[in-house]
Amino acid sequence: MMDYRRSKRQKVVFYSLILLNVIARAYAALYMIISDCDETFNYWEPLNLVLRGFGKETWEYSPEYAIRSYFYLMPYAIVSIPLKIARMFVEFPDYYYFYWIRSVGLCGFTSLSEIFLASKAARYVSVDVGNWFLLLSSISTGMSHAGVALLPSSFAMDCVSMATGYAFAAVSEHNVSDFVVSLSWFFVGGVVGWPFVLALGVPFGLYLIAANISSFERLAKITSGFVPRALAVATAIALVDYCFYKRSIFVPLNIVLYNVFGDEGEGPEIFGVEPFQYYVLNLAVNFNVVALLGYLGSVLNPIFWDKRNVALVGITLPLLLWSFIFGSQAHKEERFLYPIYPLLLLSASLFLVMLFRSSKWTLNKVIRNRPASKLLNRFAIATFILSTAVVSVLRTVNLVENYSSPLTVAKALADNNADPRVPINVCIGREWYHFPTSFFLPEDHRLRFIKSGFDGLLPGDFRELPGLGGLFESARAIPFDMNNKNQFSASKLTDFSECSYYIDNNQTTDKTSGEPDVFYDPVESQNWSTVKCEKLINPDGHSGWGRLVYIPRFARQYIPYDVEYMEFCLLKRK
Repeated sequence: MMDYRRSKRQKVVFYSLILLNVIARAYAALYMIISDCDETFNYWEPLNLVLRGFGKETWEYSPEYAIRSYFYLMPYAIVSIPLKIARMFVEFPDYYYFYWIRSVGLCGFTSLSEIFLASKAARYVSVDVGNWFLLLSSISTGMSHAGVALLPSSFAMDCVSMATGYAFAAVSEHNVSDFVVSLSWFFVGGVVGWPFVLALGVPFGLYLIAANISSFERLAKITSGFVPRALAVATAIALVDYCFYKRSIFVPLNIVLYNVFGDEGEGPEIFGVEPFQYYVLNLAVNFNVVALLGYLGSVLNPIFWDKRNVALVGITLPLLLWSFIFGSQAHKEERFLYPIYPLLLLSASLFLVMLFRSSKWTLNKVIRNRPASKLLNRFAIATFILSTAVVSVLRTVNLVENYSSPLTVAKALADNNADPRVPINVCIGREWYHFPTSFFLPEDHRLRFIKSGFDGLLPGDFRELPGLGGLFESARAIPFDMNNKNQFSASKLTDFSECSYYIDNNQTTDKTSGEPDVFYDPVESQNWSTVKCEKLINPDGHSGWGRLVYIPRFARQYIPYDVEYMEFCLLKRK
């Protein structure tokens, strides 16, 4: 075992960074936006079905296609059990489930995996590297919204952190158990989370074979330790999904088949394509200069870092492999990069430690005054930390300030006074992709879509049947008029006259879309009263720096904020 002890000062620094991380994740759980409608309709809605018996259903959950696993939702359903018990004694709005799952199930696991990886990096690489990683991870905007997202790619990201921590130990000490546990975390991240994450384990797997090829006994022990765990996880997934789909399927395989071998008119490209710079810009706004340092480090760390195998196998190869695979795909989404966020931050951390050690040595040689050179180097480190932290925090606050109104407005539904004798339909049109989740709807409310300019396939409704047996029957039922080609279906729409509530922005509507104008049409506007409105950045409006980062009010006279907002509103039929 490697000799590893922290000094009293190092312990204070590390525990302070843990506190910073917990505060950052708690803030994200309470305030961070839902940045992807796929999170709402493919994960929060089916989870609402599991916990509350209703929700919107996408084509991915149709038993005809079955490319979403119910097993992924089970940990979050289990996390909700204490809240269900509390509900027997205390009354509270249903959206508490949303924030509880975010706080405990999502951010809780993310924080745990970050702290774990930081401690392993400190033990097997350098204390400074562990500290830098935990600092950069805690303040980064990318981790703030990736860590709180109910998405398989986010779960996979946390599993990659756990797997990488054990990989550091395995590469450093060659313990059989570390090899087994690291492989197991990669496997769980792939089959429970996102199958493509298995590619990140390939460099470690090849290293495992190369490092143990001379010992058949060690390879046999690693294999005999890993295979039963993998079979147990795969069997559990297959059994749970059989209960819901009533089919013997392995959903991770279905996901790969659809995305890689889909027929003409299928596959991810039908949902849009982006140029390569899409990922460059996303990394820039989510990590600022840290992203650049991470990729510089991926090239230089294995060359100059003394623990070359750890840097190469644990960070550089998987980071570059993933970047190449997904950078070359036509369909790009921000969440596709989530699994490499920890690796990018680790790479940047190694590079920064190497950079500041080199600058300290250089200053000693140039100035020839050890106290002065030490002070200058500390000043450079402090300046970097402060500037990076300020930009990152302002970007995170910007997302909450400019885009969180769908969450805050939806809370007003819990305090409605609608007539319980009639169906309570909460309708939405052109803003459908901003709807947070049915966890914000009271038990007798249902989300409905009305006609708008959107011409893709909208989600339908799960059948509502009572009890556990009813839940399985709802999941097994083949929904009406679904397709996997994103083709519009009018059957998913509700007539506007049946709406009790309406969610919309206050911009004029496109008359050709057939969507009502409840704000400016003199006849229609008389039928509606405003329940609550919050500002939301206007995607078609002009804006300055305020679209990228939050500019404090006192600084707006010096920096052009210049953001154009619209109102995001909940309206009630009179």
